[in-house]
Amino acid sequence: MRSQESGVRSQESGDYFYLFSPHPTPHFPTSPLPQFPHPTPYTPHPTPPSPHFPTSQFIIHNS
Repeated sequence: MRSQESGVRSQESGDYFYLFSPHPTPHFPTSPLPQFPHPTPYTPHPTPPSPHFPTSQFIIHNS
């Protein structure tokens, strides 16, 4: 049980790091720098459990 919790936490941390990472991620194929600071701060607040799904959709809609 303990290791599972750790795994979940690790995954969440990884997601956040992935979103905050300045590297050209697959979610930001076009100008990842200007679009980064917008969806990042808005996503982790309303949906902390799965910031991957809403973030991806948010960017697609913005694009």
